[in-house]
Amino acid sequence: MQSLIHMAGGIALLLWGAYMVKTGMLRTFGVALKDFLSVRLKNRAIAMASGTTLASLLQSSTAATLIVASIQAEGFLTTNMAFATILGADFGSALMTRVLTFDLSFLSPLLIFIGTCLFFMRKADTRQGQFGRILIGLGIIMLALSLIVAATMPLRTSTELAPLFLEISHSPILAVLLGLCLGFGCFSSLAAVIITSGLVTAGVIPVSTGLWVALGADIESTILALMTTMTASRIGRRGPVANTMWRTVTLSFTALLLATCPFIAEGFGTIPDSVIYFHVTLNLIISGTGLFIIKPFARIADRIIPEKKADAKTGGEAADLFAKENLISSGMSLNVARTELQRITGDVRSFWHDIEIMLRINPADGEILILHDRGNYINQRTSTMTRYLGLVMRGQLTTAEAIEWQYLKNANGSIKVALNTIDRIITVIMNEKCRKNRSFTPDGLKELQALHHRVGVCLEQLAVILAEKDLEKRRALCNTLNNEREAILRDSYELTLRHMERVSRGLSGAIDTSALHLELQSLFNRIVGIIGSAASMDYGTPNDPEPQGRHPLESRSNGPVFIEAGPFLHPFSEDLRAHFGLFSKYFGLPCRPFGEGSSRRFPLHSIGTQGFTRFHSLQRASSARIKPPITWG
Repeated sequence: MQSLIHMAGGIALLLWGAYMVKTGMLRTFGVALKDFLSVRLKNRAIAMASGTTLASLLQSSTAATLIVASIQAEGFLTTNMAFATILGADFGSALMTRVLTFDLSFLSPLLIFIGTCLFFMRKADTRQGQFGRILIGLGIIMLALSLIVAATMPLRTSTELAPLFLEISHSPILAVLLGLCLGFGCFSSLAAVIITSGLVTAGVIPVSTGLWVALGADIESTILALMTTMTASRIGRRGPVANTMWRTVTLSFTALLLATCPFIAEGFGTIPDSVIYFHVTLNLIISGTGLFIIKPFARIADRIIPEKKADAKTGGEAADLFAKENLISSGMSLNVARTELQRITGDVRSFWHDIEIMLRINPADGEILILHDRGNYINQRTSTMTRYLGLVMRGQLTTAEAIEWQYLKNANGSIKVALNTIDRIITVIMNEKCRKNRSFTPDGLKELQALHHRVGVCLEQLAVILAEKDLEKRRALCNTLNNEREAILRDSYELTLRHMERVSRGLSGAIDTSALHLELQSLFNRIVGIIGSAASMDYGTPNDPEPQGRHPLESRSNGPVFIEAGPFLHPFSEDLRAHFGLFSKYFGLPCRPFGEGSSRRFPLHSIGTQGFTRFHSLQRASSARIKPPITWG
């Protein structure tokens, strides 16, 4: 009983060590490793060598398979290269069974000591700290393996287990089942093979039985890799499926050889550590021969798991954010989030392009409802992104990752607000134009179409910004977008003057659609501001002359904020003052023209964020020489 407890503790320690190595590797090199593999894996031999190295470092072929699946899911790897990399990972994991059986007792405490010093002397979220985590994990793995081997010593001489081992020695099927149980119990074929090697060395089971047990451990490794990638996206499952099919064929053939060719066991019985050498040789042969038959198995995997048909609502396949390979590490998870946010932005841009038809014609209610549904679907994806980012936040983020997480969260939230505004645009056009069978004047239509196009350009710029990983380049792109946003807001004043001039001339189309025209112009401007907030990397403070993203007034909560509104009305002519009721509705200001008895100071909470946004837009769109005084009260 005591031996079983010690073995259970050793297995738990082994799992913990492997977890520390995996997380340390991924937190230190995860994103860079993923980028490297996605670029370099263009050759079979290089792919196999990369898989071998990756599995050796991670101490697990399963973890390596998950990384490969995530890269393939994003479209950076073909099934051929993913298959070749997984073949190398299987061999790398087998090779570590030989390395870890060397007498490394002196190395375990040394690695733990150095790793602990690095982890605590340096900040845990630094590369040095995470490298220390890797060293601690490696030391724990070596210590755990020694504990597992030591725990099996009494079992080898146990009189109670002797009949069981005797029965297993006469039944290859039971031997394979023992290998499966050891593999699943340890969650590692590596530990199962090492335990089996110890049993053979002690003479508890013969070499022939040990080979069958090792074969069972190989089967367990294949099944476990397939199970852990079942939650991956469809494309990401192709490489593991191709590898499973190939290993099923080769392991079945190996079982046939062991059953019909006893000289194989006799040959390995003449060398020490026969089980380990058999395990390494078998995986080398499987991986090496697999390189020459990659295409047929990859082609079969592609046919078994076809791509999903493009979604009619979005024009593409939505990513499965919660797939297991997307949650391996926080850095890789953030990469997935950034990619998905790019897709969402592209879908919003396509969605925005289709809305332009509602400006030109009056489509039927059914077509408008289809647009509504499409917008709702994209909105649901932003909600899914919010839940995914919340899940990513539960992991241990470095300082840089936390900043990136906040940026993606704010961008996603801004896109969601933009979608709600677009939904409002569709509703307003449907109610005020389509159902009333109204049309804009030719000049008014051209102005709205031009403004609509400029908003679409801003959405394209946002997608480019989200794709950029270099912070300085991203900041430069943000400045370009902000310049475009400021230009649109400045031109908004001129567009309003033109519209009011058409209204003053008594044009029937301009009068009928006046309120709609101004509201659409306001909503378009609002979307431009939201896009700027989505791309912004900075948050303004009261001292910022031109804050980016959220305005300082919106983020300040220590008392009411008062804005002196009178100077804003100065640029307007006397004729336009007569239409101030229309402007008041357009800008969302609960006030009357300056000089007519209204208070010149309005608390922000009485205006609301929506009204302030419009008000602030007017300030930016009006003459640059007029700057309103802001009083903090």
